[in-house]
Amino acid sequence: MEFPVNLLVVGVGVVIALLLASYLAADTARWFEEELRVASVAKGFRFERRRRHSRVARGWRDDYHVQVEIRAVAGQEEDGRAHDHLLVSLRCDRFPQRVGFSPERGSSADILTGDRHFDDAVQVQGEPTILAALLDQPLRFGLRKLVAWDGSLGDGQISWRAPVTFVAGQVPRALGELVELADLLTAAKGGICERQSRNARDDESPGVRLWNLTLLQQHFADRPEAREASRALLADRDPWVRLAAARFLPDESPPVLRGLLDDRETPDHAAAEAAVLLGARLPAAEAGPLLTSALKRRSGEARRLAMQELGRIRHGPAVNPLCVLLDRADPRTAAAAAEALGTIGDAKAEAHLLDAVRHDEAELRIAAAHALGALGTVRAVEPLLELLAAKRIDGESRQALREAVGAIQSRLAGAEAGQLSLAPTAAEAGRLSLATPQAGPGDVSLASEPERRPGYSR
Repeated sequence: MEFPVNLLVVGVGVVIALLLASYLAADTARWFEEELRVASVAKGFRFERRRRHSRVARGWRDDYHVQVEIRAVAGQEEDGRAHDHLLVSLRCDRFPQRVGFSPERGSSADILTGDRHFDDAVQVQGEPTILAALLDQPLRFGLRKLVAWDGSLGDGQISWRAPVTFVAGQVPRALGELVELADLLTAAKGGICERQSRNARDDESPGVRLWNLTLLQQHFADRPEAREASRALLADRDPWVRLAAARFLPDESPPVLRGLLDDRETPDHAAAEAAVLLGARLPAAEAGPLLTSALKRRSGEARRLAMQELGRIRHGPAVNPLCVLLDRADPRTAAAAAEALGTIGDAKAEAHLLDAVRHDEAELRIAAAHALGALGTVRAVEPLLELLAAKRIDGESRQALREAVGAIQSRLAGAEAGQLSLAPTAAEAGRLSLATPQAGPGDVSLASEPERRPGYSR
């Protein structure tokens, strides 16, 4: 009986595959053994005795405990085959607790450090005050290298993984990377406050400096480190850091705030806050000219908040530039100018506000009406009434116009809000008299015979 040829071929193939697998396993075992030996010499680790051909090795150096393993991991390739990976972990009881670092996954719980390159690569978890003190520049660099190979740090252990290359030195190099990172984690000197102060002053990343300074001011405001770091950072090259330092030091801040407001390179929102702080911290006589100058030099939110502060301190010399902006600026900025003029209360702005109250933009129209209610004279009433008679005005604008008329008439001697009427003749235009007793608040009626009405006034 003849033996089937195809079965013979299959059998030979199986034998060859087994022999090849055995050879490769022995070759991997020899490579792994040699790598551990070199690691022992180069990195000072001592490894436990293990079974022959074992793919797992455990060792220690001082209080560093390591595990090195070769493990088949399913790959992402189209063939779906598993490939050998080198997994290395290092554990130490001195590692910071309750912090974690892993490759960025886009989690909402991720804590941002202010270092954009680090934040884009590493997901961070833990207490912000501890993390800010811990994450100096060398450690951030080491953690970026760690996560580049799908490594992580958590629960007192650093883990790292990469495909096995079977190149001499792969295991010693991996252990060396982990030892360097472990040394950075365990060599941190000083307490949280001291380290945050050092990071705030010395880190190359302005975002990290700002993060540390802000936390230092929040949690250690009564410590000298917070004041010393803030004072040093008044001269920082980053405007946001300078602003944070100035915010914390009221007595020393005006020169820095003035510089932020004057510098066209200062971001708009930083300059805006500088304007508010200057208005609050300087006497009105000093703050007024600085804020008025900002109307010409700044734009956007900084200009609008400068207007707001000028109104709050009632800086009279700002009326003319505010009127110019009321006439020429975009509606939102013009509305801010109108609000400031209303707060200052100078009747010189009345004609400009009457022009603004006719604007198509409701925001500006309403702001101008409110301002006229604060500073308007009898001359403003007839134009306001004409606008009230228009049919295309929205309800909020109509209400603002009514309130403006009521506020103006309430300032007239012998009159109460809502109790005025308008003389109809051209000669009497703009003159007011008390309306009938039946008139309600906000009601206005034409006086047909103003000369016969008692209480008639100009």
